[in-house]
Parts: sequence; C-alpha cells; structure tokens
Amino acid sequence: MGIKIVLDKGVEAVPSGALEEEAPVQAQISLKMTKTLDGNLLIDDHKYMDILVMPESQRIVTLPKPYAEKDVYHYQQSLMYSLFKGGITNAMSPEGGPVFGMVETTYPAQGEVNTLEAVLYQINEFITQTAEDERISDEYDENVEDRFTDPTPEDSTAYGSIPPYQDTPGANAIGDPTYTFAGYGYLY
Repeated sequence: MGIKIVLDKGVEAVPSGALEEEAPVQAQISLKMTKTLDGNLLIDDHKYMDILVMPESQRIVTLPKPYAEKDVYHYQQSLMYSLFKGGITNAMSPEGGPVFGMVETTYPAQGEVNTLEAVLYQINEFITQTAEDERISDEYDENVEDRFTDPTPEDSTAYGSIPPYQDTPGANAIGDPTYTFAGYGYLY
C-alpha cells in the first residue's frame, strides 16, 4: 500500500487558530512507503537499505536490508550527508543505533516549512540520485562480465591456436629433481 504525499515548499508557518489557505503544489514525490501501526513511515525504495521516518520523535533511521549483498554504511553515510547538505539535520547528529548496522539522526520538530515534507523530499532526491548511480554501476559490471563470457572476435582466439600450458615443454620441466614440492611437504 503506497502513501501519496504532496510537498508544499515555501509555505510560511500559520499561527494556530488561523484559517489555512490551500497553497499551490510546488513539488510531488513518489516513494514506495508503508505506514506502520505506530505511525512511522517505512521507505522501501532503496536497493540496499530501509529508511524509517519517525514523525512523533523526529528521527530518521536507516537499516540494512536483510539480504543486502554489500556493506550499506557508505549509503547510510551518503544519506546523512545529503540530509545535512539539504539543511534538514545537523552535521554531528548521525549516530549508531541499538541494532548492528543501524544509523539514525534527528530533524527539527518545527520550521518555516513542514519538516516532515522537507525530510521526505530530501530522501526522495537522495534515492533518485543513488538509483541512477546504481544503474550505471550495474551496467558497467554487466559489461565487464559480458567481456569474459561473450568476448568479441578481437578479444578471443580460436580453440587450438594457442596450445595449453600443460602441453608445452616448460610445463614438464621439473627443474631440480632432487627437491620438488609434493603438495604437503618437500621430497628429498
């Protein structure tokens, strides 16, 4: 189940009791997000980590996905830096959590704009950028793998044009026959 959130940038804080006028929509984001039973937002768009936004305690928590095939600390660090550069968090606020691999930070409860919307917008910008970087990286890895499995005619030779090393005289040369390696020790 997805949640659609519309961001309003530049909306000034309205004093309590004043009538709220509808401001024009300035940006829209699309995140694969689930709302938990306790009101937290679990963002599942990233390939290697889950991002949990806790609106009640103003916390952002990153957790590695259970079967991520690589270390996710670099991604967590990049997200925290992106949040800092976007003006969402303080520079020194990221810290480790009570679970191995968890990194969390806080964001302000109030500001000139809706802070939750600003957090989600900045996370969406980060995910969009890293998704493109991952796509390029995966494409590069696939091309490197294809060079080994399906080489071009310039990169390959016909079978038999180069004899196997075992069939050459150099492979059969023992060197000093009195001192050879037998795999588990030396024979004298």
